[in-house]
Amino acid sequence: MKSLMKVGIIFSLFMNVGCGISKNPDERIVQERTAAEKDHFTKGYLFSSKETEDGYHLFKSKTGGYTMLFPVDAIISKEFNEQRETSYETIVYGAERKETKIMADATYENKPETQDVEANLDLLSNTSGYTGEYEELKEEGKRIYYASEESEIEGTMSYNYFGFIKSADSNQALEFIYNVSCKKADNACQSAEAEHEKTALKIMKSVTFNRG
Repeated sequence: MKSLMKVGIIFSLFMNVGCGISKNPDERIVQERTAAEKDHFTKGYLFSSKETEDGYHLFKSKTGGYTMLFPVDAIISKEFNEQRETSYETIVYGAERKETKIMADATYENKPETQDVEANLDLLSNTSGYTGEYEELKEEGKRIYYASEESEIEGTMSYNYFGFIKSADSNQALEFIYNVSCKKADNACQSAEAEHEKTALKIMKSVTFNRG
């Protein structure tokens, strides 16, 4: 999977932020901030320093085109970040929770080409290495074409959730890939598979397109 090639850079970036408790009392307030807030680059995408709901900030695209929930323990990679005025933006973010690694890839477009849903699903399948069908979910103001699959490579389980989120009344769309990986021997991660999917869908359903 092409997106998984980004994981190493994401997690080395995440580890550099550091989430430990400071031994210096003068730094207590700084350490109480979330990982997303402490990373200067990521903070530039947050609507505010307050959590929108428990465990999430509100992400605001620099295109002005959409918002979505963003995990408080995640940080955005500079290496895989690109923006073209208001018509295109791609970000990749990652987080690490105990022995579980999270990686998400979001690509926004505001172009007439997004109207061809089948062509965009083919692109998403090629990007993710997925060969199955998609389920259509109707949400207020948008439609989500959703799929998931799991795989095992050299003792590592990978849970992948894909979505093409299309605005109902504009050319705006978001391709979203959410990956969870952990060691096969980690029973806690595998038993939480339903929660992984619930989280991925929660983020996809939170996407709100801003009308131009």
